[in-house]
Amino acid sequence: MIIEPNRRRRTRVFRAFAGAVAIVMVAAMVASGLTLPAFSLTADATPTAGPTPTAAASESAIPSAVVPSPSPTAVPIPTADAHGCFPPAADAVPATVISHGSRTEKWVALTFDDGTNPINVHRILSILYKAKVNATFFPTGRSVQLFPDIWKGVAGAHYPIANHTYSHQSLKGLCYQLQLAELLHDESVLDGFGLTMLPVMRPPYEEFDEATRFATTAAGESHVVLWDVDTMDWTGLSDSVIARHALAGRAGSIVLMHTSPLNTARALPTIISRYRARGFTFVTVGQMLGVEGAVPFP
Repeated sequence: MIIEPNRRRRTRVFRAFAGAVAIVMVAAMVASGLTLPAFSLTADATPTAGPTPTAAASESAIPSAVVPSPSPTAVPIPTADAHGCFPPAADAVPATVISHGSRTEKWVALTFDDGTNPINVHRILSILYKAKVNATFFPTGRSVQLFPDIWKGVAGAHYPIANHTYSHQSLKGLCYQLQLAELLHDESVLDGFGLTMLPVMRPPYEEFDEATRFATTAAGESHVVLWDVDTMDWTGLSDSVIARHALAGRAGSIVLMHTSPLNTARALPTIISRYRARGFTFVTVGQMLGVEGAVPFP
């Protein structure tokens, strides 16, 4: 209890006055022959016992033990490189790199990259659809952005469209975050047009590195899809040479072509008829790898 200064002075005066009165009373008692009860000021004097506290009071007087919370496990913070890029998570799983499918299945996957020539995309699509041939398209996000109607037509015919980056730049040597940004940008373009992407990717120029594999997985895609048959159609070859290159495939082959060259469209009927004559079945990349996606002719 806090006592104010004036109250403290009054308390000292009262105590002095009370002490003087007590001395006078004791002297009067002695003079009258009265005796005082004996009392002791020793340290072992036993105080008058007070009431025994109840169990509830005793328990409440003891504070409850406080159990300390366990310290959280320290998580290492990734360190940025010289370009300000961070590596993938420590528990990240890289995507599988493939250049062909099972060699025990007599099937072949025709694939078409880029999508920069919408008229030729339409030609190729018409030939494939009329011949009931499964195939897979790898347009860039920029191509889809420029020609959305043609790619809506491809998707409307139930042909799978897979990731070929947004800008078609080489991924090799780019940091993980920049590679992931390219893949996600492509996905966002397709999503913006209501197109569903087959969850695999193909790196432009066949150039990729370990960061590409981690970026592919982070983008929700399972495989980095290469090829084992390159038609070299983009170099200006004749349709007959393109067909000859394409027909070099065997069981499980993935054939690389492009949508821009007119001669690619011209070579297609020969490629289709001769593979069928050899007993091959045309499949999508998704069918070949067991990845769920669109299939025009199941």
